[in-house]
Amino acid sequence: MKNNFLLDADETVLDFIRSSEESFRAAMNELGERQAAERYAEFKEINDSLWREYERGEICKKDLMTARFSRFFARLQSSADAKEANGLYFDKLCRTGYLLPGATEFMRELKRRGRIYLITNGTPAAQYGRLESLGLNGFFDGVFVSDEIGYAKPDVRFFEFVLASARVKREDCLVIGDSLTSDIKGANASGIESIWFNPKGKTASGARPDHTADSYRGVLEIVDSLQ
Repeated sequence: MKNNFLLDADETVLDFIRSSEESFRAAMNELGERQAAERYAEFKEINDSLWREYERGEICKKDLMTARFSRFFARLQSSADAKEANGLYFDKLCRTGYLLPGATEFMRELKRRGRIYLITNGTPAAQYGRLESLGLNGFFDGVFVSDEIGYAKPDVRFFEFVLASARVKREDCLVIGDSLTSDIKGANASGIESIWFNPKGKTASGARPDHTADSYRGVLEIVDSLQ
């Protein structure tokens, strides 16, 4: 019976893009970089690229944090301090949590069907801070953050740590997440059945989700079909 759900956080239930953009604009305005504040899309492109490097083990988290702003400011030919910018951005991010539309009811329904373990590559301060701002501390049966474990999704060791800590069997688990490169790839490598949450209708490549859903309702229907 699939009654242990390894649920990704950002862009699966947490609205990271909204939190990130709001935090980015606040940081740029505080630095006096008002034109930069309107160029979040470029920052997001750089940040997303660096997180993919992190997933592949090509950059450490500490370097990622500063590099995203140093690369962004280099593109803008700005002399703003990347370390200061990241500090302002990160401080705001840790206090700015939003859920995706429908996520609250989805998580309640999912919890009626079993145990939920949140799995994330985010930093502890940002993840726990946003969960606290949303009143979700204590909601999950476990929260697993890559920096605390020492391995990041899609590393098999991340998933093995979760299984061992939660004391659950892989055949009783489902990985649910929006990222092919971290959630689904990691599930494939770990032998855990997966549901790719794909509301934007992306094309699958590089990983093989066992199931795909374009809505929370679709996820729940798949879960119910596996009981």
